[in-house]
Amino acid sequence: MEACRKYLTHVQRSVFEGRITEGQLALLRKEVMNIADQELDFVIIYNMPDNKKLNRDILTDTPDPTENFI
Repeated sequence: MEACRKYLTHVQRSVFEGRITEGQLALLRKEVMNIADQELDFVIIYNMPDNKKLNRDILTDTPDPTENFI
């Protein structure tokens, strides 16, 4: 996904990671939502502000394929 590559490092398949500003995160969300298929794609943004608490934000309406993970 080219939108993710603009802001983050490609780790594996569809996984990207990196440090970005709140402004860059807002731009990334907007770009991803413009190209994601709401019925087929599953997009999660994990955000860890100040390295304290992990926030999980699901951007699409598809079923969560990770809901049965332990």
